[in-house]
Amino acid sequence: MSAPGQPPLDREQLIQLGFIEARGRALDVAAFLDRVQRATPAAGAPTDALADERVRAICDALRLALDGQPERARRMLELWSDTTTEPSAKADGKAARGVPRKA
Repeated sequence: MSAPGQPPLDREQLIQLGFIEARGRALDVAAFLDRVQRATPAAGAPTDALADERVRAICDALRLALDGQPERARRMLELWSDTTTEPSAKADGKAARGVPRKA
């Protein structure tokens, strides 16, 4: 029986079961970032793909995923979470954007 908070499988079993799926997801993210970088910016938009807070949020999350610290999934969700408690005077669509707009 595994200790509390420990997965029921050992590390090798977890890697064996999840590696191919995780590898595919990592490739999907890299391909998305390549497409964004190659795409022509919209008229009047910044030329740097990292100017978009959504793209920046993905890059920030990747750095977090590689920092070697525990609870990556929780910290990533917190990174992408809107922590404001007051209602917005104007709806800005941030819920549909996937990341809060930075002030």
